[in-house]
Amino acid sequence: MYVWNVKYLVKRGLFVVRDYGLPALPFLLSLLIWWAISLSEIPEYILPSPLGVVQELVSPRWRWVSQIIATSWEVLGGFAAAAVLGVALGIAVSWSDYLRKTLMPFIVFFNGMPKVAAAPLVLVWFGYGILPNIAISFLISFFPVLLNTARGLSEVPYEMIELALTYHTPKWKRYVKIRIPYALPYIVTGLKLASIMSVTGAIVGEFIASEKGLAALIIQAQSYLETGAMVGALLWISALAMVLYGFVNLAEWLSMPWARRRGEGERR
Repeated sequence: MYVWNVKYLVKRGLFVVRDYGLPALPFLLSLLIWWAISLSEIPEYILPSPLGVVQELVSPRWRWVSQIIATSWEVLGGFAAAAVLGVALGIAVSWSDYLRKTLMPFIVFFNGMPKVAAAPLVLVWFGYGILPNIAISFLISFFPVLLNTARGLSEVPYEMIELALTYHTPKWKRYVKIRIPYALPYIVTGLKLASIMSVTGAIVGEFIASEKGLAALIIQAQSYLETGAMVGALLWISALAMVLYGFVNLAEWLSMPWARRRGEGERR
């Protein structure tokens, strides 16, 4: 019994190292390389040291909390709109061939439009504030959700649909019971892409015209050559993207128990 417990603890320890230690390794190596380079004679205003960035992150001068909250609302608004409308429209174009043939060429044409170039026009339409940044975040992150949803719904094996037709299953029930569950991995992939792209969209909007947010902070810090604050803002932007991506991963883990069981089986 004692030997079995030791083997179990060792095995669990290896799983912890694999699941948490390996992902942390690139971050630690990057931090060490950054720290080593900062020890050279490079001026602080060109490459701030990790300690200098930490000092800026705790400085009340930059009002970090309000800036982070402003950007977070923009990201969440854009991502939520992209998730809801992307999945809904993906189901719609999969449901009806007429809708697919009518809407998809226009959607592809619209998505090919450079969003950064269209951002000033969005500002003219929506004015200054949080709303145009949410709109730009939505525009950048919407298409992957739509495309992956439509693709997943169309990839269901025909044998499953044929079996449902044999039992005269209504179309809406085929979607609820067969197509949507089968398409969940595709939908989640689209949401993962959107979680990163929504952050990019919000930051693009802030760079063009915004008085609040992490991008506005970067512009302000740049005018004073405060590179420590600029790097700190970039780290916060990446952290926001990671947190949102993590929530999508959690949703995947909760919504697809079969995938979770398969992953646990592969670990044994």
